[in-house]
Formats: sequence, C-alpha cells, structure tokens
Amino acid sequence: MDKKKDKRHDKDQPETSGKGFKHRNKLIAIGVIAAIVAGAAFYLHKADNTVVSTFSLIDGIPCETQEYGTFHIHAHLDVFVDGHAYPVPALIGIEDNTCLYWLHTHNTDGIMHIEAPQTQDFTLGQFLDVWKSTGSTAPPSGDPIIYVNGQVVSTTLTATKLNAHDEVVLVYGNPPPNIPSFYQFPEGL
Repeated sequence: MDKKKDKRHDKDQPETSGKGFKHRNKLIAIGVIAAIVAGAAFYLHKADNTVVSTFSLIDGIPCETQEYGTFHIHAHLDVFVDGHAYPVPALIGIEDNTCLYWLHTHNTDGIMHIEAPQTQDFTLGQFLDVWKSTGSTAPPSGDPIIYVNGQVVSTTLTATKLNAHDEVVLVYGNPPPNIPSFYQFPEGL
C-alpha cells in the first residue's frame, strides 16, 4: 500500500526531469536572454540618443540630455540699454532641467557656456536666438553696437564669432561710461 501512495503522490508533483522539464527550462532561459537583450538595446538607444525631440532645433542646435567636453569654451556677455546694465538671465538654453542647448547659461553672471560634440564656430546671433526661445526674459531688440574685448567690431550679430574667454558687450542706445574689455573667469573655466 505504501508503494501505491508514493506513486500517486509522485503524479501530483511537477515533473523535475525528462523531456517536459527540459523544454520548460529552455523557454525560461530564452525569455531571460530576450529580456536582457531588450534592456541592453533600450539602454544603448537612450545613451546614443541624447537629443530631446520635444524641443525644437534653434539655428541647427539641438537640446540634448548631456553636456560635452569635446568642445567646451566660455565667453562673457554684458548688455547695456541706454547706459544701464541689462541682466543676462540664468538657465538660457536649459529646458525644464531635462535638456540643454549647446549655447546656454547656468547663472546670472553672463557667462555663456559653449559645449558641443565637435569643434565648430558659434555666433552671438545664435546665442541670442537661444535666449529669445528659452530665456525667462527676452534680450533687447534692435541693432546694438557690438564690442569684443573692449573694441567695437563691424560684424553683425550673426557674424560675430564667440571665442574662448571673449568679453562681449552689446550696447543698445546710449553707451555706459565704461565699456568692459575683460572678464575674470573663475578658475577652471
């Protein structure tokens, strides 16, 4: 009688050997491998796809989820309207703390951060277009007098290139008593 009980008991237990068990193990292994591959593909896609598509290109500049060290320079901008300082807002080119444009500000100190995946020329006009599209306040309108490192330049906003450690001044209307010609960048910038 004990043998019959054991045989009935064995039928109620899941099969742990034989053809069915091996088939089920293969399916589980394939499922685990598929999940790992799908997770890796999703991660790699996100890592390679740094552009946030909900924000438009501005002058060909995308809004991305990372800052770049490949091309990373800084210039400083002062703006004057009828002789009075006009603030350059923080967070120009930074959208909802989710992405940032290659031209942006972090603080109200006027430092323009220029960070791109490759070396290229950027202009004051591009920075102002990013400011117009993303800043908390708009830049002044009109045609300013442009100074770079204390010298008047004859270029337009769209032709004035931004170089490392330039001191750029825009004057709308009457100039201030003194035009800044130099900016002391914090160490490391």
